Amino acid sequence: MPERLRLTKNAQFYRVNEPVGDELVRSILDTAADNISPDSEFVIDKFRQERNVEGQNLDFVYSARVFPSSRPVYFLDDDFEDKVYAFILIIEIGDYLAVLKKSCASIFDLMDENFTLVGSKEFSSSFSDDDVEFQRLALRNMTVSDRAMRSRSYEAADLKGLLSTHSAGRSIPYYFKLRQGAKTRSISGTGRVVESSSREAIDSIGLWASEQIDLIESPSNTNFLDAFASKVELNEVLTNCSPNAIIIESSSLFDRLKKDGVEVKYKTKKGKVIRISNRIYNNLESALEKVYEIDSDLNVIDVNDGSRVRINKKSLTLNSKYLAKFRVSENGKLITLQKYVVKHGFYSVTFDDPKYMYFMGACFEDASGVSEIDNILEILQPIEVMPTVKSEKGSFTVESENFTVDSMFYAIEKIHAEDDYIFCDDLGDEWADHVTFNKNNSNICFIHSKHGDPSTSASNLHDVVGQGIKNLGNMYFDANTMLSKLDKTFKKNYKSGKGIQTKISRIRKGDIDEFQGYLENLLKDYKLNRSCVLCCSFLSLSGVTENFKKIKEGRPVRGNIVQLLWIISSFAHAVKDMNARPVIYCAE
Repeated sequence: MPERLRLTKNAQFYRVNEPVGDELVRSILDTAADNISPDSEFVIDKFRQERNVEGQNLDFVYSARVFPSSRPVYFLDDDFEDKVYAFILIIEIGDYLAVLKKSCASIFDLMDENFTLVGSKEFSSSFSDDDVEFQRLALRNMTVSDRAMRSRSYEAADLKGLLSTHSAGRSIPYYFKLRQGAKTRSISGTGRVVESSSREAIDSIGLWASEQIDLIESPSNTNFLDAFASKVELNEVLTNCSPNAIIIESSSLFDRLKKDGVEVKYKTKKGKVIRISNRIYNNLESALEKVYEIDSDLNVIDVNDGSRVRINKKSLTLNSKYLAKFRVSENGKLITLQKYVVKHGFYSVTFDDPKYMYFMGACFEDASGVSEIDNILEILQPIEVMPTVKSEKGSFTVESENFTVDSMFYAIEKIHAEDDYIFCDDLGDEWADHVTFNKNNSNICFIHSKHGDPSTSASNLHDVVGQGIKNLGNMYFDANTMLSKLDKTFKKNYKSGKGIQTKISRIRKGDIDEFQGYLENLLKDYKLNRSCVLCCSFLSLSGVTENFKKIKEGRPVRGNIVQLLWIISSFAHAVKDMNARPVIYCAE
């Protein structure tokens, strides 16, 4: 009967933590077959059968089920269903399981609870640069900024020598494709290995699975992937350090809810579920934008509802009575917002050792460590006028012709007084609060401003970093795009966010009649460089340096300081990846 199976080489690999019994294997098969069509029988149903591959000195145990399943047809109103055939094949070799499956029910929770998933790093460590050509690579950035560039992908005949490893230590390779001789293999962070092949019989699949396990067991080589961040076991991290802060990826969370058309509802004390008002929705968004510190007992500080981080066998989860009051619909069922956040990984946890971070349901180590702190501090530029700043934009009247002298906008124009052109692009379809041009320095600046009381709070920086990173793509405009913006925006007077139409010209400096020729010449300048500037009155160079020095020396710091390091580092790497210069104006 199993000879009827013809499968491609596509499997997930798990490491066995303790001897596997019949009950567990049967539970996996039953869970996978949970979506079998009613009143149907299994086409193939084999349980822990021993098999020997003649002439290959290979013995393995396999379990297999093939069964019909039905799924709804979504493009018709009537109750039509597609009938498909699903399968699961479990191959047991030594201390490993290889799982091949398609169209069956999810077994993720059961496998995660009982086995250890083999990650992409363990496969890659068995290849040397001389043996393989890395043809495709997808990276996930380690960032707490929910509006940062989250992932990047690269493709070439061989990426070795072509791909810069700048900031690689903070990038997680979650998918790569490589060629080794005549074989082409792709490996994902979910432990899935796919090798190009025709459909083959179960003995050939068993031999292939054995070859992959041999590769896992022989991590003797190094390659250029070693420069990237690597997955580490949570229990190993927790023996050396403790969680100290948590941040909900609020923008990702609410974007997902809006994209899927999911309404947020509230469960009253009487058990009634109602749709929340706009006011409560806004309060929820505001509450989830903050960075929350965690104390030594894993309680979330400054939250009085008993919220805490829970350490599980292989994961960190959030328990929050506040989030548990809200309900969202998923797959036709109402679940708590807390469960939704945890299930989709919309949260990040930092530790008192800043080289570690937990997000996307796993723990990762920043390969660059704290060695880059000195480089990060170099982007902080103290500004003399910063102590005079009392607000971001100042106050306005219909007669205002300039920003008030105690505003950050006024300070920016004073700092950049030597530039040739200064435009105010605040509000509307803005690229930045200010855009400046300087021919002598061959420089274009995008400046984003945020005012606040002196603080090392990560929450204050989180928002302005998000704005800066979001607009990085706009820094590489062409002449026509900028001239169009000049006509549509810059030639108008400034109108405040409260609707006050002022006499403040958005063209803060420069002869607009000469701008077209000036811009065309500047864009042709081979020395042209771009700067992404954050102007933050709440930060001071001395305060940040003092706290980052503690991190370098291994002394304990508060959770917000570790978050601050991650956020500034995320900003620096994102800007440098766009071939621009990161700068942060701050107080002395």
